[in-house]
Amino acid sequence: MDIILTPFAKLILLFYDWTGSYGISLLLFCLVIRLILFPVFLKGRKSMLSMSGLADKQRELAQKYARNREKYSQELQKLYEEEGVKPSGGCLWSFLPLPFLMVLYLVIRKPLEYLMGINQDQFNAITNLLNGTVMDYEGNGQLAIAQDVFLNHDKIVAAIPELSNMPVIDFSFLGINLSQTPHFLFWQQENVGQAFALWLIPIISAALGVVSMLVTNHINANVLHTRKNTMDQSMKASMVIMPLFSLWICFTLPAALGVYWIGNSLFAMLSEFANIPFLRSFLKKQAEEKERRKKEAQERAAQERKAQAEAKKKAAEERHRIQMERKLNKSIASASREGLRTYARGRMYDPDRYPTFPYQDPNKLAKLEEIRRQEEAQKAAEAKGKGTKGKKKGASDQAPAAPAPETKAPEETKPLPPEDQKPDTAPQDTPEEAVEEEGFVEESFLEEAEEAQNDKK
Repeated sequence: MDIILTPFAKLILLFYDWTGSYGISLLLFCLVIRLILFPVFLKGRKSMLSMSGLADKQRELAQKYARNREKYSQELQKLYEEEGVKPSGGCLWSFLPLPFLMVLYLVIRKPLEYLMGINQDQFNAITNLLNGTVMDYEGNGQLAIAQDVFLNHDKIVAAIPELSNMPVIDFSFLGINLSQTPHFLFWQQENVGQAFALWLIPIISAALGVVSMLVTNHINANVLHTRKNTMDQSMKASMVIMPLFSLWICFTLPAALGVYWIGNSLFAMLSEFANIPFLRSFLKKQAEEKERRKKEAQERAAQERKAQAEAKKKAAEERHRIQMERKLNKSIASASREGLRTYARGRMYDPDRYPTFPYQDPNKLAKLEEIRRQEEAQKAAEAKGKGTKGKKKGASDQAPAAPAPETKAPEETKPLPPEDQKPDTAPQDTPEEAVEEEGFVEESFLEEAEEAQNDKK
């Protein structure tokens, strides 16, 4: 414990050497602690503002789940997680000075040991010198004679030379002995004026605690422009608990701790004004973050609506496809039916898959092609004879003209009836006859091709 207490005692003693006042040393000590914890207090204030911003949502959840407290707790915890808020962060910052207060209490309770470096043997010698009795070193004996040691410094040093180097500390502040404990019934004390001054320290400490809370609310409402009456339950509890706690501490402990608590309330109010620019920046970022989450929620809702529309469209297309397939299946079933058998020709039967054409006799087609060739040859011969007619007349005077070879007139062919007028009742060839006709057509084509080549030669 001495490892923790000694640095605090050295710091208070350093401030006393600078100022020469025990009360001012305690106030400076409180200021140093407040500066060290400034980031932590600022974080607590931010958490408080975040909790205040959720007051409306908390009220809505409370109304919605008024009959189901378990569900309300679950939804409230979910809300805290979504907003990134810790419910305990808004009130814990108020209790941070307590550990330092406890350390300071141990230092103040034994000022001769930690501030002046007097051990138990030296303490026994001092008490025997001043009071004629040995007092309790571990109890409140050091507080009882702390101011007497200052007033009888020369006498003590003369009687105990080894204490010549001990620090000289005046434990009074504004005429009040801070090593004494205030009494609530101050009028029953011997020195009523001194007792009343000590009685004012706890009262002032509790009053400053309430004022500090009111200043905080005023800054929230008028400077940070947060809603009025947005204090959550933790803030309201702090406004009641902290002043009462301060009042109890200051009436049960030495007045030096009351001075420390008064300084803590004063510096708390100053820190609230110092926090204003940081809290404004925090609220601005919080508003931007809230707007960003709102836009993201709108985008997610738009995407969900788009996905639902696409799903509906796909469902409609799928229904249309199924309907078309059903209609197609019905048409296939009707086309594939044979008597009572619905799919006699197959479930995928399509009557238009392989289109059919009217039958044409290949022999007739070959004859027509031959007639066309003869007509073209005759036209070519007539054109050639007209060109050589003049030359033949000149040659007829010298030599008699040779008799022209007899040419057979082409047989008159009757035009075939058109395909559309072909009677439907024509006998169909059997598969064997069709094979024979196909062989005949192939042989006739070959013979006609050979004759045509011989004529050209």
